[in-house]
Amino acid sequence: MPNQKTGYYTFLIVYILAIFSLGYWIERHASFTILLAYCSAFISYLFILQKEENTRLLFNTGLIIRVLLFLSLPILSDDLYRFIWDGTLLKNGIHPFAALPGEYLNQSIPGINQELFDHLNSPNYFTIYPPLNQFVFWLSVIIGDGNWLASANTIRLILYVGDIGSFFVLKKLLRHYEKPQHLAYWYWLNPLVILEFTGNLHFEGLVIFFILSGIYFYEKNKKWLAGAGFGLAIGTKLLPLIYLPFLFFKGLKERKWLVSILAGILGILTLLPLFDHTFINAMTESLDLYFRSFEFNASIYFIAREIGFWIYGYNNIAQIGPLLSIFSFISILTISLIGVWKKWSVPKTFLFILSVYLIFATTVHPWYVLPLVAFGILSGYWYPIVWSFLIFFTYIGYRQDGFELPMFIVVVEYVITGLVLLVEIRLNNK
Repeated sequence: MPNQKTGYYTFLIVYILAIFSLGYWIERHASFTILLAYCSAFISYLFILQKEENTRLLFNTGLIIRVLLFLSLPILSDDLYRFIWDGTLLKNGIHPFAALPGEYLNQSIPGINQELFDHLNSPNYFTIYPPLNQFVFWLSVIIGDGNWLASANTIRLILYVGDIGSFFVLKKLLRHYEKPQHLAYWYWLNPLVILEFTGNLHFEGLVIFFILSGIYFYEKNKKWLAGAGFGLAIGTKLLPLIYLPFLFFKGLKERKWLVSILAGILGILTLLPLFDHTFINAMTESLDLYFRSFEFNASIYFIAREIGFWIYGYNNIAQIGPLLSIFSFISILTISLIGVWKKWSVPKTFLFILSVYLIFATTVHPWYVLPLVAFGILSGYWYPIVWSFLIFFTYIGYRQDGFELPMFIVVVEYVITGLVLLVEIRLNNK
């Protein structure tokens, strides 16, 4: 027993130190070190949860490691600087969708300067963040008052509270679905969840909280609150719109169709503070670029791209991207109908809807898969946990002078994740 206790606490310490080092001092272009730290964190995560020691200790560990990340600016992502840029524009009464960042450099706008501009990862593109996010950016700039870490920690605090909320709603849903509540710790302590939300400040953390809240109130037949949860998720990130067809079809059968309507209306209402021709033009251009130009860690798209190279001799993303989005839309509608017909639970249907969307997407960043972790825990699927480990390996593509991801990393990621998914589907069908 003493040896087992020692081993347990050793893994717990390694887990904390590894995540802290990833969030505090390891640069993302240090490929070997970054993978060593993440593998150490993930192996420790698997060990400490398999042992299922004191749950209070596990919860406090999740709290502490997130607090430690408040000590530094994000290292693995530079999205923060666009957040500060947009918030600074709003502070000065400027519409963040009005122009490209470079057009503001010589206008003597307080807080807008060359140093901040040089940190932007997409200075040649319009912002893509909806008004709810923009409000948080504005608030972070007001509180930070020129201090980037203070602005980052303002956003962190909101995402931190969202993460805590997700954990407790997850426990409530596990109880509702008659599953062990300790499964919630597989989300709470997942290294990628901690690094991408509290560490890198990605708003999927809030999206997950709103969606889980929407699911909980939906199951409790509280239609207005369910609609509010799903609507706020849409307002935070437009992607949750993909769940509305299922909610509508399921609602017709269960007399809860009002939920999808309320969610859609609230999602639209959140756009109104910045909604004008400027917003429409910028978002239209950004979405067009997303489907026709951006590519990262894709699966089916990369296969189609190689076929395009073979046929046309060049990257035909301008045609392939929109075509895949059509296939994705048809697949989402199909899965929505199957989910209603087979009486799948809401989390299970959401799990497969988002998985199909990501399979057809041209861009799949690590934080995109994290809602799957929550849905998988609720529906008895573990492939999202596997994916949350493998997808981190895409970070080794970063170099000091740019980005180049070895294709074998992508192949290994999708092949292993796909095999685990197929095995789980077969087992669950049995």
